[in-house]
Parts: sequence; C-alpha cells; structure tokens
Amino acid sequence: MKKGKKQNGKQTGAGKITYLFHPADLQRQIDGYGYSFSMGRYLLFLLSGAAGAVGCGILFSLRWYYVVCIAAVCLVNLPFLILDGYKQMYEHKKFLDVSDYMDQVLYSFRMDQKILSALRDTRSLFSEGRMHQAIGQAIRYIEKGKYKDDLYGEALAIIELEYPNNRLPAIHEYMRTVESNGGVCGDAIDLLLQDKAVWADNVMLLQEDKKAARTRVVFSLAVTMVMAVVFHSVYRSMPEQYDIAGHPVTQVSTTVYLALNILIFRKANREIAKSWILREEGEDDHRLYGYYKLVASYNEKEERRKSICLGSVFFILAAVIGRMGHMFGMLAAAAVGVFLLNQHKMGYRIAFDRVVKEINRAFPAWLMEMALLLQGNNVQVSIEKTIEHAPIVLRGELQKMSDSLKEKPDAIEPYLQFLGMFQLSSVLSSMKMLYAISESGSGDAQYQIKVLLERNSKMLDKSEKIANERSLAGMNSIFYLPQITVSFQTMVNMVVFMLMFLSQLRL
Repeated sequence: MKKGKKQNGKQTGAGKITYLFHPADLQRQIDGYGYSFSMGRYLLFLLSGAAGAVGCGILFSLRWYYVVCIAAVCLVNLPFLILDGYKQMYEHKKFLDVSDYMDQVLYSFRMDQKILSALRDTRSLFSEGRMHQAIGQAIRYIEKGKYKDDLYGEALAIIELEYPNNRLPAIHEYMRTVESNGGVCGDAIDLLLQDKAVWADNVMLLQEDKKAARTRVVFSLAVTMVMAVVFHSVYRSMPEQYDIAGHPVTQVSTTVYLALNILIFRKANREIAKSWILREEGEDDHRLYGYYKLVASYNEKEERRKSICLGSVFFILAAVIGRMGHMFGMLAAAAVGVFLLNQHKMGYRIAFDRVVKEINRAFPAWLMEMALLLQGNNVQVSIEKTIEHAPIVLRGELQKMSDSLKEKPDAIEPYLQFLGMFQLSSVLSSMKMLYAISESGSGDAQYQIKVLLERNSKMLDKSEKIANERSLAGMNSIFYLPQITVSFQTMVNMVVFMLMFLSQLRL
C-alpha cells in the first residue's frame, strides 16, 4: 500500500477537503478505487453544477449573489458526490471479491485441509486486482516462514485487513484449527458455506432496498421542488404590491431551501456508498449493556415506589394550580403526573425490547461459532472459548453459565437459565440441544450438531434481516427531509405574504 494513503482508499475528513482545491487528489483517490477519471470529466461536472445553480436562480427569481451561494454549495459538494459514486462501485467489487474468496477457499481447503494450497488455488481465481495481491502477500508470508506468534494467523490477517468482514476471521480461524489439529471438516465447511450464502443474499437484498430508498428520496426531492416552483409562480402572478418573490426574507429562505436539498441528496448518496462487507452496529456496547443491566436488575416494587413519589409531586402541583383557577395548567401537571406514574413500565419495556432485538441478532452468530468449536471440543470448553469475544448482551450470561457448569457439569439447569428472563423459545430450544450434545456420545453428538445447525439457519437469516432493518432506518428517514424543507420554505413565504398584506391594509 502506498505511503500517505489510508486503507481501502479512505482518508480523514481534513484530507477530503483537498478534493475541492486540488482536483488531482480526487483523481488519485478514484484511481485507487480501480477506476479512471479525467480532469475533462471533472470540468464537465463543475459546469453542470454551475448551470444547475443558475437554472434554480432563474426558476426562483434569485438575485445574482444568492445564485453564487447556491453554486458554491453545489460545487463544494460535487467532489464528494462524484467520489461516492465511484466508491459505491468499489464496494460492490469488494463484496464480489470477498464472496468469491470465501466460497473458493473453503472448497479448496476441503480437498487436502492445507491452508497454503487452498490459498494458491483461490488466487488463481483472481487474475488481478486487490484480492489477487492480498492473497499473494499471504502466500509469500507463509512461504517465508518467519512470524511473531502465529504464522497462519498473521498471514491470513493480511487478507482480513484488506477486506474487513466479520465472517472472514471465523473461516480463517476454523482453517487454522483444522491445519493444527486435523480431523474431518466436511460438515463444518458446509455450515460455513451455508452461513456465507445467507449473508451474501441478505447483503444483496439490503443494497437493492437502499437503491430503492434513494430513488424515493430523489422522487421526493423532485416533487417538492415542483411544488416550490408552483408556489413561486403563484407569488409572481400576484399584484405588484403583494409580490414577495423579491423580498429579502423570501430570497434567503429559498436559498437555504435549495442548499438543504443539495445536502439531502449528498446524504442519500453517502448511505449508498457505505461498505457492503462491514456492517455498522446500530447500538454501542455501553448503551446495550445499560439496557441489559436495567432488565437484569429490575425490581418492579422499588421502581413503582419511585414512580409514585414522582407522580405524587405533580398531582399535588396540579391541585395547587387548580385552586388558583388555572385549569389548563392543572390538566398539564396532572398529565405529567400520570406519565410519571407509569414511567418505570415504559422504561423497562423499551430496554427489554432493545435487548431482545439485539439477542435475536447476536445469538445465531454465537451459535454458529459454537457449532464450529464443537467439531473439536466438548460443550463446556466451547462455551468458555466464546466468552471473550461474545456480544455484550450474551457475555454476562455465558460467564454465569460457564461458572455453573464448572460446579455442576452434568446439570441441565445452567442451560435452561441462560437468558431465562427473556423467555425466548429459539434460545431455549437451542440450549436444550446443547445439553443433549454434552450428554450424548460422539456419534450422537454429530447428529445433534447437524440438527442444531438446521435450526440455526433460519435464525441466521432472521438475524441478517434485523441488521438490514437497522441499516435501512437511516436511509428511510431521509425520504421525509425534502418534505420538511419545502414546508419550512412555504411557511416562511406565507408569513412574509401575510405581513405584506397586512401592511397594505393599513395604507
């Protein structure tokens, strides 16, 4: 990787500003994505942006200095819009590369269970490009034989660094385990291939939904722009004494409206250009842990007592205000009191729902890791190995279950008590299966694992769809922004019109 460039073509926010003042930087960035971009094309985009700003100025009768402001906003955002367009294609290509890599490396590894030969076979699938280079670097690292702690782990980390995806480490970890310990790996590889297929299908579905959402945003922008133009035409058709088109407040509000529309379009494009292979988490660990602790330590009697104390204060206040004859204030204080009487229930329900949603998203991935570990470990050891990297909503419960199993290794209670406060049927069923695996012989265990994986497949698909909904939430909310901006502009213009109309009546 060349010095001065961030991984995967990323730069800091300060570095991105140079695209405006040094177009050559934009060209180099796009070249780093693997696409060509000429200064002639960039000049054409700049002229188109300036022409669009002039056209908007004519449609809305803006003075020249407001047109200059719109043109400046457009030209400042244009490099980012161009870059996002190429980044979208780049992320698509990265997704295809890592998807093909996971398929081929697993199929090749199944043949002789050797990482080096699997990487060589997989590299032949990529004649050129980033994946070809990354695999080549990993192969050379292994062939050199010099390493710090773990030869295969450090070599495969080269690919993981170039293609950050939460499924690659699981695949590589399993390959390293089999390389070191040996064993039959057919069922586990089938599991990994199935998991990869679920992930790939849902990524494609998410991107299609994002494109549809952006289309809706563009349609919303177009419709609201037509509405704004129609309203402006009505203003211009009024008698001269009521014409607000040239009023300074109307000019400023229209300029702000057009600038906000440009930013809305840029935001929609930015959502489309996000990474396909690395999903962003919707809730940070600290917040999720807070929700989990609230649910786990919830004491309804104590919380109800606090709510009664808080609500009583406002009921007393409502009575005092009522005696003073302020009925509206009395009703408002009483409404707040009713809300506070039930705030503990609402807070608990919000936390409970968030935690359950996160469990439904995280549990199938944890169960997938368990199934891989069970190929060479017993249930208790496998659980212990998953604790360190487990999702925050599972970590505490896993630690409690592990501690209980150390005291009572043959008891079913630790399995049944895992996440017991949430009463999730899918979790309970899976934990019963894990107990059955721990109690069965090696032959029965393999059959039980296969049944467990069949159940987990549907949960994995559901988990991916939950994550998709979270990723789409921000994109779908952008659809309403043009309606808010046009409403703002219309309200300002109506206030200006009413003031002008009233001033004419006084004359």
